[in-house]
Parts: sequence; structure tokens; C-alpha cells
Amino acid sequence: MIHTNSGSVLYIASAPGAPTALSGTGGYTTLTWEEVGEIEDLGEFGDESESVNFTTLKNTRVHKLKGPRDAGTMTIVCGDDMLDDGQIAMEAAEATPLDWPFKVVMNDAITLGGDNSEHYFFGKVMSKRRNAGNASNVVRRSFGVGINSEILSVDPS
Repeated sequence: MIHTNSGSVLYIASAPGAPTALSGTGGYTTLTWEEVGEIEDLGEFGDESESVNFTTLKNTRVHKLKGPRDAGTMTIVCGDDMLDDGQIAMEAAEATPLDWPFKVVMNDAITLGGDNSEHYFFGKVMSKRRNAGNASNVVRRSFGVGINSEILSVDPS
């Protein structure tokens, strides 16, 4: 079933932590979350394996193997709201070298009154850039989140 991203939400936890500190999605549910407001675009997230190449001399064939997995850097674009607690938390997180827990809740329930999917991970807020644009633009913020853990997902119902 396909769906739009309209209604999806991103949260940052109120305190940093270590990616190994929580096991399964249950540990994430005990955290205190701050919603990041005015999000226009959540960007991409998810694993991609590094390509490890090996070339055999005899047959000159390149063999491709799967190396380390990288969940990527998520670029979150927001309308710049200096009073939004979630954006304030993202800005504070960028000032630290620590990993922060994140939660993405998609608007993808498959039954009326069902639950939306949830995606949990740890990451470092790597950037906090403003895009002023032209006279007809809304001033935007872009936060880059380097994901440093497995993404744990709970399917919609």
C-alpha cells in the first residue's frame, strides 16, 4: 500500500545516549521525546552496504562484496521557527559530539484507527544551516543527522 508523507513526524529525545544503550524498540519507548516542528522534508534514511571490490588476476574479473552498512545522513528541512522546542533541541544537539535518539512516525496506518509505523535510531546532528532564499521564500533550516545505529522499525497496523 502506498501513501504520502503528509502527517509524518520527527522526534528527538530530550537527552543523548549511546547507540548500544537500548535493546529493541522497547527501550526507545521509555524516552522523553520532543517533536521537531515545521518540517517540510524528512529526507532519506536506511542502510546501504559499501561495495568492497576484489579483482582476480587470472580472469580479470572484478568481484563485488558487501562491506559495512551505512544508514546515511538524513537531511531534515524545516521552516525556521526560533521558538520551536524541537528545533531548539536539534540546534543544541548539533553543538555536542554526542549521539541522540530519534524517532520517525510515518502517517501510514493500514486500517482506520490503526497504528502508524515507527522508526528508531541514534545519530549525531552534524549541521544546522539556514537557507534565507529570496524575498518570496520562507526561511528554512536544514539539519543533517548522521545515523550511527541500526534503524529499528515497528510496522503499521
